[in-house]
Amino acid sequence: MALGRKTGGRTAGTPNKRTQDVIERLAALNCDPIAGMARIAMDEANSPELRGRMFSELAQYVAPKRKAVEHSASEGSGEILISWSAPAAPALVEEG
Repeated sequence: MALGRKTGGRTAGTPNKRTQDVIERLAALNCDPIAGMARIAMDEANSPELRGRMFSELAQYVAPKRKAVEHSASEGSGEILISWSAPAAPALVEEG
């Protein structure tokens, strides 16, 4: 970094070349992986394990993953300190 600031490279939010290539290939094939996972998840002919995996993958796009609960205890004090934080849930928008 020159002068304590970034000078060059991609601007924030710009995908790298490999990511952009994958996006372009999927578009050329008219392939939407999210729609594909949703079709697999909702097809009752698929195994429950596969459907569950697809729902799990899709869930990360609408709900944040929970952090592990941290806990600590001072030896001999008999006290336990538990701290827990959960990210705010995103607002869900229903389409009509």
